[in-house]
Amino acid sequence: MLKQQYRLNIFHIIIDGLFASVPILLSFMIISFGSSEKVAGIIMSLAIMVSTFSGLLTKFFSQQFGALRTLIMISLLYGLGFFMNTFACNIYLAGFCFIIAIAGYGLFHNVAFSYLTSNSERQSLGKTMGDFTAIGDIGRIPFASLAGFIAAFSMFGVPGWRIVCLTYGLGVLLFSGYIYVSSFCKKEKINQKNSPTAKTPSHIPSFSLLRNPQYALPISANVLDALASDQIFTFLPFLLLAKGIDPRVIGTFALAFTFGCFLGKVACGRLVDTFGMRKVFVISEVMMALLLVLLVIGQYLFIIVGASLLLGIVTKGTIPVVQTIITEPVREKHNYDDIFAINTFCRGTTNIITPLLFGFIASSFGVIWIYVIMAIVAVCAIIPVLMMVKNIQPLVLQK
Repeated sequence: MLKQQYRLNIFHIIIDGLFASVPILLSFMIISFGSSEKVAGIIMSLAIMVSTFSGLLTKFFSQQFGALRTLIMISLLYGLGFFMNTFACNIYLAGFCFIIAIAGYGLFHNVAFSYLTSNSERQSLGKTMGDFTAIGDIGRIPFASLAGFIAAFSMFGVPGWRIVCLTYGLGVLLFSGYIYVSSFCKKEKINQKNSPTAKTPSHIPSFSLLRNPQYALPISANVLDALASDQIFTFLPFLLLAKGIDPRVIGTFALAFTFGCFLGKVACGRLVDTFGMRKVFVISEVMMALLLVLLVIGQYLFIIVGASLLLGIVTKGTIPVVQTIITEPVREKHNYDDIFAINTFCRGTTNIITPLLFGFIASSFGVIWIYVIMAIVAVCAIIPVLMMVKNIQPLVLQK
């Protein structure tokens, strides 16, 4: 278990780090190929869409290949996509390669969450989820920062973004091959299934589970949480510029928000184990709504920076909380794949729609109204959690 979780953490650092590098590299590719920002937006939307739908195959991959082999295949896709982009001759081919790379992003997190939930004690599940989600941020900062630094330069006439794609792609391919070969040579059960229970005939998640309010309510809360929080960072620079803040200090807000995200994931996961998931979720959403209002009405620089830091804590900090909430009603371990796949699909669909919706609202009525809507939705996210039956007996996981 410890060895598998250690590998899982390494894969998480790599996959989240590469994912965070894609928008940065795309921006340099757009400049290099003389394309427009709209193309980058379309590429990212398509990539997220493919990733969202791939998450629906969680049960199939878990049953057919198991956790470790699935992770290896996903990392190979990342390596292949980045490596092929070294030789991209236009932005459309580059976009296609990145779509290949990101295709398994949703699937990875579903498989990882299902594995952790199946192999963790319920009383410490919040801490486990919090630590795991925070580990992804450890990869995002160095991978994305290094990609941005190298991509800004060229070597022997070769654009820096090609060097990054070659280095990252080749490195991940070699790492994935090493994990597979080392596991094969040691005759480890790399095809061991996540769920030891009997297989079901279907390889796609059973959406009929949503007929049960105890499954539908937490997933509804998760969708509302996504609507309220996932686009905060996306539109934050526009809000700051609308307030007349110097563009040169926007990086300070980004750093504060990112650092807050890391702290929130670690802290909230532990608070779940101490105070319960409902209390932590409700308090986080209320604080999020208040901070969003403060971000809108605040005029002083130190207030807005502080609000950005705290927003990072209560927005991304809710990720391990909602991942714990959605598994609370589960009675059979093989349903974990279904629940995580459905949840990722619903949240991913929200993230496909909301950038377009908020972009229209910002251009028509002003960017401030986006954050007002987010604050209202954050309060609404509390309602499904409060409606959940409180006397659910936790599942006793069998080792």
